[in-house]
Amino acid sequence: MDTYFQEITENLYGFLLWDKSWESYNNCYILIEDNEVTLIDSGKEEHFEHLEAAMKSIGIDKRNVSKFIATHGHRDHIGGFSSLEDIEGYIHKKDLELLPEKIRNKINPNLPDSGFTINNLECVHLGHHTNGSVLLYHSGSNALFRGDHICFFGEPLISNNVVERYELYIEESKKFVSDWSHSEEMRSQHNFDMFIEGLNAINKFNIEYLCTGHSVVLKGNINEFIADLLELE
Repeated sequence: MDTYFQEITENLYGFLLWDKSWESYNNCYILIEDNEVTLIDSGKEEHFEHLEAAMKSIGIDKRNVSKFIATHGHRDHIGGFSSLEDIEGYIHKKDLELLPEKIRNKINPNLPDSGFTINNLECVHLGHHTNGSVLLYHSGSNALFRGDHICFFGEPLISNNVVERYELYIEESKKFVSDWSHSEEMRSQHNFDMFIEGLNAINKFNIEYLCTGHSVVLKGNINEFIADLLELE
């Protein structure tokens, strides 16, 4: 199983696993603060053992994870939560219906539309990729987790590094947004206006690390990266 586990910045780690069935990396994040371990997204249920092994490599047992928070309710982001016992879990209420019953009954559907949630994470409801998709911002590390609102599904890592400068991806990202914006069918079918609203919400934060739902984590002046995409509206 092709996996990567790297420190993004102090006390923040990214775990990437290549899912052969989907031909994409699926991402999870470990945030350590005030002696608490928070897991942001958990991968598929059948892949949890690989995430567990990665955490053990830095001395974290799954029993040390005290809180879990999902950027949205798709199984590649929520499935592993079923392997965690007696911890607090959170998701936005609008994605509760996406969850299997065994998870639905043990997770709190009370992420705010806008405001602070667990462990100094600020939450904003985006609602684009799924009805309950959210962004999460951690001011201590200037890291923003935004699930699949923008991601690099199916893309390999350029140099086997989890974290890369955003400049390596700007032209590809601009082409994607530009092509989308110029297709009336695609704009309507995939709610381009809501996507743009989400970019504006993202860009209100001071971001150094953009933590994606799939593949690479971008670093640098992320606000400039987002502004470049907004110019293509």
